Amino acid sequence: MRKFKTRRLRGLRFRSLLILTGVLMLMAAFAPRAKADLIVYFNFEGPDTPGFPVNMSSSPLGFVSTTLVTNFPAGDMTQQAGLPQNMVPGDVGTLVTGLGLSASGANDPANFDIVLNTPQGFFQAMTVSFAINAQGNGYNNANILFSTNGGVTFTLVNSTAVPSSGTIIVSAMLPAAANNTPLLTIRIQLTGGQSNGQNLQNVIDNIKIEGTIVPEPATVAGGLLGVLGLCWFQRRRLRLLLPRSRRA
Repeated sequence: MRKFKTRRLRGLRFRSLLILTGVLMLMAAFAPRAKADLIVYFNFEGPDTPGFPVNMSSSPLGFVSTTLVTNFPAGDMTQQAGLPQNMVPGDVGTLVTGLGLSASGANDPANFDIVLNTPQGFFQAMTVSFAINAQGNGYNNANILFSTNGGVTFTLVNSTAVPSSGTIIVSAMLPAAANNTPLLTIRIQLTGGQSNGQNLQNVIDNIKIEGTIVPEPATVAGGLLGVLGLCWFQRRRLRLLLPRSRRA
């Protein structure tokens, strides 16, 4: 009988050791590890958003589902051929639609906001990029800004000169102040409009936000509490099997 109890005790100790190892592995799994990912992507493909000539919703290729918010009047937008620059790998065969802009002088500044106050995760080390084509008399500056208070105030990150013709990729890395922000809004702003005409002046396409995604603290806490509760239960069973003189 004593030999049986000793063996059972050893088995419980071994199980407790396994659970402790599981806790440590879970903590390592839920630690904020870098995971390069596509956070959000706008390629303007798919059904038109009501009131707009293109689809203003983000592509399902990105992690976050959101809508591009703009002060640019839909009446000065047109559907144009898409741009090949800055496309996401795997976005093959969708080079159909780009967002055409007219009347740049009357719509200055033109703001395109991406709201990322999502409960799905926290974002770090983010890079914002997009392609812009110029066909004369359009905007001459492309700015990237961010807000940490839901769009009340914005901080300028980068300003890029837009040539009078051709296509360029505008790109900027957001500073650490934008990391892990629950009320993050990223703004693409076009300034220096030169014409009020309805001729096509600029095309923008393939707006990307890339970075790292880390788990929510609530997810980490919930997972750890569950395993720690199991550990406490196993420890209680072990104490009940020990002789009274050895219980501590």
